[in-house]
Formats: sequence, structure tokens, C-alpha cells
Amino acid sequence: MKLPFVLMLSGIVLLFLGGIPGVLEFMSMQGFPLNPTYNLFPAHWFIMIYGFFGALIGNEILVALSVEWRGEQADDRIILAFLVTTILGSVSFIFNRSIGLLFALISMFILLMYSKEYLGYSKIGLKPMTYNYLLFFSIMISTAILAIQIGLGYVIPYLNLVYPASLIIAVMNRDIALVTGVRVSRSWENVLAFILLILGMSFYPHGWEFLILSWILSFHASGLYKFKGRKYPIIHLFTAWLYLLLASIFVGNYDVCIHAIAVGFLFNTVFGVDVVLMDMFINAFGKRLVAKPSYIPFAILNFGLIMRILYDFGISLSFFILSAPLQGIGIISFFVLTLRQIIKVRVR
Repeated sequence: MKLPFVLMLSGIVLLFLGGIPGVLEFMSMQGFPLNPTYNLFPAHWFIMIYGFFGALIGNEILVALSVEWRGEQADDRIILAFLVTTILGSVSFIFNRSIGLLFALISMFILLMYSKEYLGYSKIGLKPMTYNYLLFFSIMISTAILAIQIGLGYVIPYLNLVYPASLIIAVMNRDIALVTGVRVSRSWENVLAFILLILGMSFYPHGWEFLILSWILSFHASGLYKFKGRKYPIIHLFTAWLYLLLASIFVGNYDVCIHAIAVGFLFNTVFGVDVVLMDMFINAFGKRLVAKPSYIPFAILNFGLIMRILYDFGISLSFFILSAPLQGIGIISFFVLTLRQIIKVRVR
């Protein structure tokens, strides 16, 4: 079994480990009598960010991008070290936060050191682009955030969203053209958006001006407002940026802001970059795959998330108890449908 596949599979397992406690906790807040994973909930956010998203990002940097830039994936020992520290960090955080943070810091340091590869020339002689530098600085800043929390002796959960959120801005500087089919060249806007996003999230809840400006610049740079190109990714990414705007406007409502970013922005982006995910699967399985997108996960996820946000605004209806399960089903169904395509190809 190839290590990239194991890394991808571990990310999905960590998605369950981090996601299920979050679902049951929200249901218990609304009166659901059973919550057998209540003791796992405090680690919910950490496992999702540094476990699930960490594995996804690791696959991009150590495998997919490495094959594209260097002509080969990272050494198996590097992938294995990242895989082990990511899993250990996620699991140990449940029992001991300090140890979990330390393992996560090691896994981030592995990514940081390897991402230096993208600051040099590619195998075919291409110069590093804005994307390469933003990728490196996103990981560097996220590593520093982890180190600061270890130094402080306590965690600041929302601040850790800088890691996946800033990486999305970095990745979209290049991949927006891949997923929509429309070439957009406004790198300076994405650079400013990247900086402002980090400032806004770092000074939360007082950095809303930075977040608004970041949204304006990144949205304009993306060209999503033109609705040109492939409709599937555009609809998903347009929705993701709407949630980022919502988070920027309602920074005073912690739950709305956090879930708009952590679920609305991040997962709609993951759903929308189907072409990029296929690159990961190609390198993980050695098979060329063609994405056959479905809008079912998108509809289920966002229906559930809208109910959650309305609840956070103070609107409470009995059927809102379905909010968290629907979000979970939407996310899981996306990966199930994707993995089904992979299994069919492998069987053939």
C-alpha cells in the first residue's frame, strides 16, 4: 500500500475522530440525550485542523505538488515521519495538550523544511511563482503560531484557523485557473489578501477591517464574480467566499464567524477544487482519474450549515437538531463518492 494513500486514508479517519464529537456536542446542546464522545469534544478543533486538514495539506505538499515541481514525490521516510507525527499529534492531544502540540509542531516543521524545495527552480527550470512563496510563508507562520501557543502554555483555537485558511489563499493564487479553466493574473491582490487575512485572524475580534479588505482583494483576484469557466467549481468556490464574507462581517458573533470559516469556507473550497484532489489521487493510486462531480454533498453540507448559522443568530427550531448531522453527512458523502470513483478505476 502506497504511503500517499495511507496518508489520505488517515486524514479521512481523523475526519471521523474529530467530526463525530463536534456533531454530537451540538446535538446535545439542543437536547439530544446521548453524547458518548463528550470527552473528545475539547480536541475536536485540533484534530480537524492539524489532523484532517493537516493530512490533506501534507498530501498536496509532499506528493501532488512535489511530483509536479520536482518530478517525484517526497522521500518515503519524510512522508512516513509526517504521517506518524500527524496521527500522534491528533490522538495525544485528547489526553495531553502539550504533547499533542509538540507532535503537531514537528509535523509542521517537516512540511516547512520540505516546502523550501519550492523556493528553487523546478525540474524543468521554472522559476518559483508567487504561489510558491505564499505556500512557504503560510506554513512558516502557522508553525510559529503553534510554537507561540506551546510557549504560552495554552491554546487559542480560532488562531489555528490561520493554517488552512491562509493556505487556501496561497493555493488559489495558482489553482483557481486549474479548477475554473479561466486564467486570472492578479498576484499582488492575493499577496495583500494573504497578509490581511492573517492580520485579521491574529487580532480577532478587532481585525474585521483586515478581513473585509482581504475578502475584497481575494474575491476580485479570483474572478469568481464573472461566473466564467466550469460551473461546478465556480459555484462551490463562490459559496466558500460568501461564507468568508459572512465571517468577516459578523466577527462579533464567535460561533458564526468560526463555523463560517471552518466549515463554510474551508469545506466548500475542498469540494470545489476537485481537479486538484484528482491530482492527489493520481499520485496516490497511480491511476489517472476524471472527476465526476456531484452537487449532493454541496447541498447537504450547506443546508445543514445554514441551519447552524441561524441557530447561532438566536433562531431555534426543533428540526435544527439535524444541522450538525447534515454537515457531517455532506462532508462524508463527498469523500465516499470520490473514493467510489477510485475503487471502480482500480477494479478495472
